[in-house]
Amino acid sequence: MSRLSIRMKLLIVFTLLFAAAFALVFVWFYNFGTALAMDDLRSDLMGAAKTAAAMMDVEAHTQVATQGVEDDALYTHLAQQLRQVRDANPKIEAIYTMVRADSPNELLFVISADENPETRAHLREPYSVVEFPQMLRAFNAATSDNQIEQDEFGAWFSGYAPIIDTNGQGVAIVGIDMKAQDVIDIQHRIRQTSLFTFVLVLLVLLGAVFLISFTITTPLRHVTNAARSLESGERFQEGQLASVMKGNDELAHLARVFSRMAMEIQGREEKLKRQVEELRIEIDEVKKTRHVEEIVESDYFKQLQANVQTLRQRTRQRNAPPPEEA
Repeated sequence: MSRLSIRMKLLIVFTLLFAAAFALVFVWFYNFGTALAMDDLRSDLMGAAKTAAAMMDVEAHTQVATQGVEDDALYTHLAQQLRQVRDANPKIEAIYTMVRADSPNELLFVISADENPETRAHLREPYSVVEFPQMLRAFNAATSDNQIEQDEFGAWFSGYAPIIDTNGQGVAIVGIDMKAQDVIDIQHRIRQTSLFTFVLVLLVLLGAVFLISFTITTPLRHVTNAARSLESGERFQEGQLASVMKGNDELAHLARVFSRMAMEIQGREEKLKRQVEELRIEIDEVKKTRHVEEIVESDYFKQLQANVQTLRQRTRQRNAPPPEEA
């Protein structure tokens, strides 16, 4: 990560932030849309169950449950009432009534609106409610499944309402199985729409981040290149960062500060070079003087001077005119 350019870092950071934010929005929207559809379905389901329960003759239903025979006149009459509720709502797949069994974890079917004897639940057929405790709670108040059940025949959602006797007690329940494919379709549409939106917005975001990063990193690149040139010894021109220095933002301020600092450093460096050159000349002169002094003060040089003096004296003596005779 440390080797990546600022532009690439901005792209990665903004992309990750957007992906995280979009994931949260998607989860919220998915749950909200599903819950809204489920609430609508649950409202329709429980309303239909309450309507069917209110239409049911409690005494007749109790007679069929205890003594009746499937498809007799009384059974058929009650089944026809359930069919009226079923036919009024095309989403309803099955509607039936149930009573308590001797086992606390079982209920017994009583009336079924299904006309086909081979597919309907038959009179006093037991049904385990271990996995559906809400069916037992329906003897006290209308309720529904907690979630959609799916099988090879589709998606289902069930609701229940109590059949109340003259004492206000729930002696039976009406159960309705309703198609929940609309909810599944809504979930699929949310996922597809969210995916398309995510890809589209991601592309737009990447383009926007690229433009923003280009706007930010281009001036920085100019400053960086100027710094590298100055480091390598190249001469920095006063107007080299003129395009970056325009404006009042931080990058323009940085360019102005760097330009002023570069010119000052460059001036100090040139002054220092001149001082070093002058100092080098002075040092060379001092070295020469010291070297001459060392030579002059050496015994060898003194001996040479003595020899030179001797030679000069001898030369003067040889060249002197002979003394005149008296």
